[in-house]
Amino acid sequence: MSAATIPSALAEICVDDLEGALSADRVGAHRIELCANLGEGGTTPSMGLIMSVFRAVTHAGVQVIVRPRGGDFVYSHEEIDVMCADISAIADAATHAATPVGVVLGALTPSGDVDVTAMSRLLAAAAPLSVTFHKAFDVTADLFAAFDVLRDLGVSRVLTSGGPGAAADNLHTLAELVRLSEMERSPIVLVGGSVRPANVRSILAATGAHEVHARLQDPSPRGDGTLRTNPDSIAELLAELGGSVPTLDGSAQPTPTPPASSVVLALDIGGTNLKAAVVNAAGRSIDIRSVSAGATGDESLERIVELLTGLRVSAEAAGHTVVGAGVVTPGMVDAQNGIVRYASSLDWTNVPLRSLLATALGVPVQIGHDVRSSGFAESLFGASAGVDNSVLVAIGTGVAASIRSGGHSVVGAITTAGELGHIPVIPDGELCSCGQRGCLEVYLSGAGLARRYAALGGQEGLDAAAIVPRLGSDPIADRVWADGVHAFALGLTSLTLLIDPTMIVLGGGVSRAGDRLLAPLRVALSESLAWRDAPEIRVSELGTSGGRIGAAVLAFRAAGLGQVPESWLVADVLA
Repeated sequence: MSAATIPSALAEICVDDLEGALSADRVGAHRIELCANLGEGGTTPSMGLIMSVFRAVTHAGVQVIVRPRGGDFVYSHEEIDVMCADISAIADAATHAATPVGVVLGALTPSGDVDVTAMSRLLAAAAPLSVTFHKAFDVTADLFAAFDVLRDLGVSRVLTSGGPGAAADNLHTLAELVRLSEMERSPIVLVGGSVRPANVRSILAATGAHEVHARLQDPSPRGDGTLRTNPDSIAELLAELGGSVPTLDGSAQPTPTPPASSVVLALDIGGTNLKAAVVNAAGRSIDIRSVSAGATGDESLERIVELLTGLRVSAEAAGHTVVGAGVVTPGMVDAQNGIVRYASSLDWTNVPLRSLLATALGVPVQIGHDVRSSGFAESLFGASAGVDNSVLVAIGTGVAASIRSGGHSVVGAITTAGELGHIPVIPDGELCSCGQRGCLEVYLSGAGLARRYAALGGQEGLDAAAIVPRLGSDPIADRVWADGVHAFALGLTSLTLLIDPTMIVLGGGVSRAGDRLLAPLRVALSESLAWRDAPEIRVSELGTSGGRIGAAVLAFRAAGLGQVPESWLVADVLA
């Protein structure tokens, strides 16, 4: 089997059944457009097929067409109702997908313009899924006016042949649309229309496009007049995009790689600082910047947009192509819908962060919880790599945990799984800022240690890092530390019995105490567990870089390139 080389563009393959979706995924397509009734130009597939594809596809992103019938693209109010209902069902089903999901749709007025009213309803129903406007675009009265309207509506990409006929017949128009897309940062131009292995290179060379769409089917071997997606043709197309790809002998699967110039933006939002980076396809941060958070929630949003926009502009000036962004943040994070439900440190309530940033940056965006994303990164590249059942406990100003069970993150019903710091460990203990008594982070957190040290008569203004060196010579420091370790051991005992992790990884500033924390904690945890062994306790290997690394992984997933981080090396992600 020959080795794959880097393709210069992303390939989306149109399929109409599970077999075709699996073939495209195995061969290395970057995205799949899932349709029914391709003889009618594609209509909404059944929910059974949609769910089956979401569960089966492991690498390629999936775009589901939402089109209630064949024929024209002028829809009644009732047909738009049906489309909105279909979109809602797809969004619900997307929770079962292993790869990014989007929808493909379009609506026109009788005069051939984009139906802004209908599209506004459809886009609202689709949020936060990405939206591609399909080839209804090619029959609009004015392609460039329609492109401007779709940009203003916030459509992610436009599937087009550049007008009636095949893409090869409209190269000049396609080149102009690509130029406008790059100038305005959106929508992305997805070139389709009789794209084949034999002509894809010339189309890309003439248009400058970075994404192509192809339907590669031939008569089914069943001989019943139906068509099937041809995996050999997909392999040929991918080969033309960037060289040879593995032959289909079933012995291995290729791993698609983005163009060498592709980079993503990764942002780790803290309560007081915003740390962002440009990360390349090797996982290496090639530009890192940090600014303080704003005094208000709105000001923090403005600074985030300014920071990421500045990085994007600098990256593109250096010849890179930004293909996605990943953002991790504290608070109650609804990652599936791209919304920060609540973040007290940022003064945010129900902030649609993903859609705001996708609109501002013109690239797909994924968001995640900061500690949960750090735990995910640690499981890929750090102390818990290869461990399916692990917990990362971040001990900073507060205490939070990332729980991974069976190789998956535990999120919870309202996305708050892992609030270890607010488990009451001391009955009727000291009051916590959350309103409960005896919470773990009252006793062992950066803020808790500093507060209790001062309250018991210690020197004012010392933080945890300054308290640790006093251990053994300062009775107040010894007492505060012993109380903290005791509380922490009680919390980890409950966690161990409930979650049954193989390993507990400690991160955050307090974990830097090293053996002064680890040695007594290991003893206390072992003594608390009467009938089972204690899980292994390690210190994070990624440290404060975990959030940024997790955000970079999210960014490549947002771009439909979730397989790229699988080849990253620890030395590169920590460089």
